[in-house]
Amino acid sequence: PSIGFQFHLGHKMYWPIYAEANRLGCCLGIHGGAHENLGMDTLNPYAPVHALGHPFGLMVSFAGVIFNGICDKFPNVRIGFMEGGVAWLLMCLERFDRSWETHIQHDPRGECLQLGKGEKVSDYIIRHIKAGRLFVGCEGSEPDLAHAIKRVGNGPFIYSSDFPHEVNNDFCKRELKEILENEGLVAEDKAAVLYRNGQRFYNLAPE
Repeated sequence: PSIGFQFHLGHKMYWPIYAEANRLGCCLGIHGGAHENLGMDTLNPYAPVHALGHPFGLMVSFAGVIFNGICDKFPNVRIGFMEGGVAWLLMCLERFDRSWETHIQHDPRGECLQLGKGEKVSDYIIRHIKAGRLFVGCEGSEPDLAHAIKRVGNGPFIYSSDFPHEVNNDFCKRELKEILENEGLVAEDKAAVLYRNGQRFYNLAPE
């Protein structure tokens, strides 16, 4: 889950897990479906809790991973942030840059993220995306998918159906059709989202 643990997912308590995943060269999937203590415990009906809770939780866990330099410390780990759509990533790229510029952490031990010369946090994130360390789950009818691909490339985005939880065959087929018919995506983008990025994330040899 994205939240609900004792500490955020970049905390030292979880570094042994990252270390073992780094040794194994495996992936870690973070699920957005954890909504407790996000200010929505009394919100009704449930639809907005689901709509907001998934990306909110992923943003918190993503921030913990990014700002604690997990991708640098454990470069052989692939981390996927699933079932929250893609728009939250765009918000993080914009907000993280501004906040880091005005709220730089005192870090004498060098334990937080280490930016290169002239590098912004968004540059740092995109660098690790291009290195194949960060992935983001997406759905079919997302209006911002083409813009997100234009912003960071098609490398991180994986179609995540959530089948058979909450959806059925017809729903998944409709979403696949929506991606295939998305006029903002070229053929290479569609192939990346539908299967190639999944192969890379799970380290599956192509057939």
